[in-house]
Amino acid sequence: MADFIAPERVAEASRKAGEIGIAPRLLHADTARGVLVFEALGEEWAWGHADVLRRPAVLENLLAAKRRFQTAAPLAEERSVFDLVAAYRGLAEGAGAILPAPVGTVAAAVGRIGAAIAAAGVDRVACHADGASSNVMVGPANAVRLVDFEWARQADPAHDLGTVLAELLPFDGDALLAIEIATGRPDARTLARARLYGAADDLMWALWGFISAARSPRKHVEFFKYAEWRLLRARTVIEGPRFETWLKQV
Repeated sequence: MADFIAPERVAEASRKAGEIGIAPRLLHADTARGVLVFEALGEEWAWGHADVLRRPAVLENLLAAKRRFQTAAPLAEERSVFDLVAAYRGLAEGAGAILPAPVGTVAAAVGRIGAAIAAAGVDRVACHADGASSNVMVGPANAVRLVDFEWARQADPAHDLGTVLAELLPFDGDALLAIEIATGRPDARTLARARLYGAADDLMWALWGFISAARSPRKHVEFFKYAEWRLLRARTVIEGPRFETWLKQV
């Protein structure tokens, strides 16, 4: 994973998140060895699952934690998801990864998304930038802590929101309610931007999976299967009936 993760950047984001109370506190970091030591959460805390994170009280706390991190001091990592997609495509070629044919079509569409968002303008704040349910800890009274800040970076807050919507809320009615919780109003433009970011993020993770399948010695891990799932989820947006409308709304 060395090509994907910079330990000093992870330590920076983890420390800032812990200091504002949305993540376990970072107690020690030896970035040269890639070792981070965090405070232990109690036994009453558990990894998040989609069905748990969809519960209104938990979802509200999750979105609040994401928003809280956006108030942190700027992070050193500034590459956008579109930058990472380009970088990972290069890594995939170097790794000799097998890329299914739809990767090219989805990548072209993600290029259009990046151009549309750049033309509309972007505000960049500190973002967790990881929508995986397992990277959320849920504790007593529906409390939430974020973990795993390997992909944290300065990003459009709609990207952070888009990763959550893609993971948890495939239906736009539920997504608009989450947007209202997160921003104060159920804004169609925010939905459009978040959905498109979700597709770009899914492509990034699909490329990560294809690269890892090609070169990881951990052959028991189903990297390729995971990559195909993320690619399929990206395609549901790219090939969906609202894609062109969303592009015009960003």
